[in-house]
Amino acid sequence: MQWDDKAAEDGPVIIVNASQYRCDALIVPSDQDPVHVPIDTTQTEVSDLSSKFQSLQENLLVSILRKIWHKVVVSVAQALGVSNVRSGSRIWWCPTAEFTLLPLHAAGAYEKKRDSLSHIYISSYTPTLATLVRARRQVSRDGSLQHFVVIGQGNPDGGKPLECVAPEVAFVAKRLAPAVSSFTSLEDSDATVKGAFDALNRNQWLHLACHGMPNRRRPFESSFAMRDAPLMIKDIIRSNWHEPQVPMNRHLATAMQFSGFRGVIGSMWSVKDEVAQEVVSTFYDNLIDDSGRLDCMRAAMALHEAVKKLRRSDIPLEQKIVFVHIGV
Repeated sequence: MQWDDKAAEDGPVIIVNASQYRCDALIVPSDQDPVHVPIDTTQTEVSDLSSKFQSLQENLLVSILRKIWHKVVVSVAQALGVSNVRSGSRIWWCPTAEFTLLPLHAAGAYEKKRDSLSHIYISSYTPTLATLVRARRQVSRDGSLQHFVVIGQGNPDGGKPLECVAPEVAFVAKRLAPAVSSFTSLEDSDATVKGAFDALNRNQWLHLACHGMPNRRRPFESSFAMRDAPLMIKDIIRSNWHEPQVPMNRHLATAMQFSGFRGVIGSMWSVKDEVAQEVVSTFYDNLIDDSGRLDCMRAAMALHEAVKKLRRSDIPLEQKIVFVHIGV
């Protein structure tokens, strides 16, 4: 079987699969043959874990994350170590079947002086190897220019108001406007479907602060709540918006990458206002490189640092593991 090693040129990709016969992981490295890792669980057990996880009950969460660690992830982490993938390296998860709804990035022992995956590696996700290869091959329209738009809709038509949107947009503007070639801010009455599409066609970078409405059965029917109507993922794809960089639930984020983004930061479920503000602050501080420019290749590391800071705060565990990075 032929493998495109470009998918793993910045770190190994781990494909995980569950079937009625067995469960397996396949580590795809950049410079050697794929490594097969048997997983000591069954499709039924994975499906059960996934169903329990969707309930988001705090009293079950640690138990679920421990089971994911011991049943699935620890054997993969050990195989990565044997393959000389150093601690602190980036890895990409490519889950299939029942694994797609599990927070593999958050697996761990959750005991003092015991490892969790996030203590060892920086996790990203990719829906397919081909999607990751395509994202790596994309070239910015103009490497010397960086056009950024923040779209904030705290008062969508018929939707619940979001009090955090205005301060989040203000922070992003203050932090990034001096660092980019051009900065555009759309809020409230300007944050319409047409306004969003016009902005998408003129900018490489996007930050969205609004309600996300995922559709698990039909991911491309997912949308973002604007002032006048939903901004549909399928319409973004049809608009052929090209070479976007990193924007700010996992299905929504995956669908966004299919629409052309090289990388996406998203959440697996709803995020509390104060958590979002703290993550945004630390994330952008780390996304800017030493030359003062935004670097999409730093996004996974930037999110990793933001989440590391969250782990030291007194917030529910489900808010500490909600964020994911997809893409390059």
